[in-house]
Amino acid sequence: MIKPLVIVGVLLINGIVCPPPMRQQAEQAQAQDNAQQHAQQQPAAGQPQEQAQNTEQQGEYEGRHPGYQFAYTKYLEEVVKILESDPKFNDRLKNMNEEEIKAGKIADHIDDLPAEVFDKLHKAKFEEIERLRKQIEEQIKADGGAHNIKMPDHLDIQQLEKFHKEDLRKLIQKTVADMNAYDEIRKEEFKQYEMKKQAEEDHRLAQMTAEEREKAKQEHEESVKRHNDHEKLKHPGSKDQLQEVWEESDHLEKDQYDPKTFFALHDLNGDGFWNDFELESLFQLELEKMYNETNPDDDMKERAEEMYRMREHVMKQIDVNQDRMISMQEFLNDADAQNANPPKKDDEGWQDLGEQKFYTDEELQKFEQEYAQKQEQQHQQAAQQPAQAQQQVHPAQQQPIQPVNANPPPPPVQNAQPPVQQQPPQQPPQQHQQPPQNLPPVHHEPIQDHTKDPTYGV
Repeated sequence: MIKPLVIVGVLLINGIVCPPPMRQQAEQAQAQDNAQQHAQQQPAAGQPQEQAQNTEQQGEYEGRHPGYQFAYTKYLEEVVKILESDPKFNDRLKNMNEEEIKAGKIADHIDDLPAEVFDKLHKAKFEEIERLRKQIEEQIKADGGAHNIKMPDHLDIQQLEKFHKEDLRKLIQKTVADMNAYDEIRKEEFKQYEMKKQAEEDHRLAQMTAEEREKAKQEHEESVKRHNDHEKLKHPGSKDQLQEVWEESDHLEKDQYDPKTFFALHDLNGDGFWNDFELESLFQLELEKMYNETNPDDDMKERAEEMYRMREHVMKQIDVNQDRMISMQEFLNDADAQNANPPKKDDEGWQDLGEQKFYTDEELQKFEQEYAQKQEQQHQQAAQQPAQAQQQVHPAQQQPIQPVNANPPPPPVQNAQPPVQQQPPQQPPQQHQQPPQNLPPVHHEPIQDHTKDPTYGV
């Protein structure tokens, strides 16, 4: 453990052992990339200027988590773009299955990549090291030492001067692990949300009379029925679903659908890939069939989760190399596969959230028991507050108000002449004033508690 810490401390923080790696090549590659990015940012022919802009700047609607965003996301995306720009690397990907890719075995096949590809990879790693160095410096200042520094495990710190296959292997393995952890957390949060909704509904019903409960159940069933009353959803990423976007959103003729043109139209930032946001924008027509933010029957958090499920489905279907981005070649390969094997006519379509169960009966029962205990505690606290308020006496009621003489009499003066008697001035009729009273606190009748339900204890 000492050797990696020394390497990071000396090379990342101080930067005095060796000069920045491949600086001249990195600057040349940066200049080439800037020129390419400038050309890519220009709107394609026939593409509206506002559509060519990256709509990620518009923000995210309520309830939507950001996509997979890690501290090293920019570095990851840069490495992926560099590697997938090489035809030889793409050919090798086609011969590998998903498990081999996730294990990072593709890293064993990059040693013979062209020199210009490695120059770009060296530059990308150098920029990531610079980011880490600044981050570590800030952390040392904040913590007053290096005791909280963690070793970066998405790149190889044993050879900082170049990018090699161990860097790619670590980057793939780290990304897969973080994405899986992110998805598990999101799914668990959504499961807790759904159980809370059900527990609150059951708790509400438990407080009602039998007649009220039956009426509420009927209203709930009608609400669910209204929400599920929509046309059949198409499978996300299927040819039918994409052609619907082509026709309804892009306003193009359905019989003129072209996969290559479609990909370019929805590559909003023009980088040659579909990222999470660009992919999710393709599902909005399907989501609008089920969810309307002005409809009280529709839950916008469920809408967001439905969108994530659609994204995961399409990524698994099209993203062959599991880099969480879809290249044009991957999209075209999937289009050819769908044309060769069209879906069956009896396809039941996409199974939405209403047809899924995210928790078991045992999990719900345990959650509702804990929920009932919390409700009981809150109910007891609420019942104690009025009694405590009655016991508190206002300070103004504890001590009577003493009148204050604004004009005290002057002290006696020696050898003073007797005062001349004068007629008292006419006093205006005084207003009727209520003398101050020391009123006791008003005592109310004791608050009657509700009858406790045997199931929820409230």
